[in-house]
Amino acid sequence: MTKISYRAFSLIELSIVILIVGILVAGVTTSSRLIIRMRLQTAQSITVSSPVNTVKDLVFWFETTLEKSFNDSEEQNNAFLTAWYDNNAQSSLKYNVFTSASTASQPKYIENFFNGALPSVRFDGNDFFNIDGNIFVNTNFTIFVVERKNVAADLWIFHPLQACSTNECLHVGYRSDNNFSLAFYANDLDCNGSVSSSCSDLAGIKLRIHTMTFSKTAGKKYWLNGGVNPDAFDATQIASITTAKTGRIGGNYNGDLAELIVFNRALNDEERQAIESYLAKKYLLRIT
Repeated sequence: MTKISYRAFSLIELSIVILIVGILVAGVTTSSRLIIRMRLQTAQSITVSSPVNTVKDLVFWFETTLEKSFNDSEEQNNAFLTAWYDNNAQSSLKYNVFTSASTASQPKYIENFFNGALPSVRFDGNDFFNIDGNIFVNTNFTIFVVERKNVAADLWIFHPLQACSTNECLHVGYRSDNNFSLAFYANDLDCNGSVSSSCSDLAGIKLRIHTMTFSKTAGKKYWLNGGVNPDAFDATQIASITTAKTGRIGGNYNGDLAELIVFNRALNDEERQAIESYLAKKYLLRIT
C-alpha cells in the first residue's frame, strides 16, 4: 500500500501566501479607488463643460461634484454640511445657502453615492438650507432638480416656513409617493398616474430628473426625466408668486439631492433639453 505523505506549510511559505493575498487585496482596493476617482473626474469635466453657465438668466446652480460646492473640511463621508455654494458663473451675486448651527438640522455629505462615485447631499426629514423667497417673486422661472427620495411619503424639496395665501408660497416636491407637484398654494400642477401614464414612474425609490417651467402667459409645465412633451401642464394664465416667503431646501425632505438649477425665465425647448441632456449624461439616466 502506498503511503501518503503529509507536510505542513513552513512559516516562510505561509508568509509568502499571506503576502500574495495582501498584494491582491491591495490591488483590487487601489483599482476600485481609481475607478471611483475616474468617474468623479469625468462628472466634473461634464459639469464644467455643461450648457448651464451659457444659458442666460441663471439664478443659482447647486451641485455636488465640484470642489468649490462645499467647505473643504466638510467634504468627507457623513460630514455635516453648514453651507452649499452657488456655482453660477454668470453673476457676482451668489445665492449660497446655509443652515442652522445645530447638527440636528444639517444635511450630510455622502461620498460615492450616485453611480457609485458622485457625492450626494442627504436630508433626513429634519435637515434644511434656508433660501431667499424673493427669487421666485413676480417672475417666470425654470427649475431643474436631480434627486433620489429615500422613503415613499409627502416630501417637499422647496418648502415655505410661513403661513401662505394663494400664489404666495412655492412648493416643489412629492405630494405623495406617486405625485410630484409644482404648487403655488391653491394654484398647483400635479403629476400623477391619473394625469399621465409616464407620471406613474414617480412611485418607488430611484434617481430622477424633474424639470419645471412657469410662465405668466403659458402656465406651468412639468417633465419627468426630460423629453419633448411635458408629462403634466396647466395652461391657465395666472399671476406669479406675489409675496416673498422665507423658504427652505429640504425641511421635511428625506432623500439625496444631486443638483438644483434655477433660471428666472421659462426656458425654450432647445435650452431645456440641452440641460436635461447634460444631467442625463452626468448621472447615467435615460431621457424618456
